Amino acid sequence: MASLTLVHWLLIGNFSMLLLVGAFLWSLKRQQWQEQLRVSQTLQALEDANQAVSRSTIGMGRRLKQVEARFHKVEKKAISPQADEETFAQAARLVGLGATAAELVDSCGMARGEAELLVSLKRQ
Repeated sequence: MASLTLVHWLLIGNFSMLLLVGAFLWSLKRQQWQEQLRVSQTLQALEDANQAVSRSTIGMGRRLKQVEARFHKVEKKAISPQADEETFAQAARLVGLGATAAELVDSCGMARGEAELLVSLKRQ
C-alpha cells in the first residue's frame, strides 16, 4: 500500500474544508428561509388586522353619518316648533273630518300615542 504524500493530504484537507463550508452555507440558507417564512406570516397577520380595522372604521363612519342625520333632523325639529304646530293643526282638521289615529300616523307622521290622544280629545 502506498503511503499518502503531502499533496494527497492537502487535497483531502481541502475537500473536507469544502464540505464543512458547504454544510455551513446550507444551514445559513435554511435559517434564512425559515426567517422569511416567519416574516411573511407576520406580515399576513398584520395585513388581516389592518383590513379588519379598516372595515370597522368604515362601519363606524357610516353609523356616525346616520347618527348625525338623525341629530340634525331632531335639531331642526326642536328649532322650529312651528312645524309641529302646523302638523297638529293639520291633524286636528283631519280628525274633524273623521280621520282615525292610524290615518294620522300615516299622513302626518305623528307618533301613535299622540294621534290616539288627539282623536280622543277631539271626539269628546
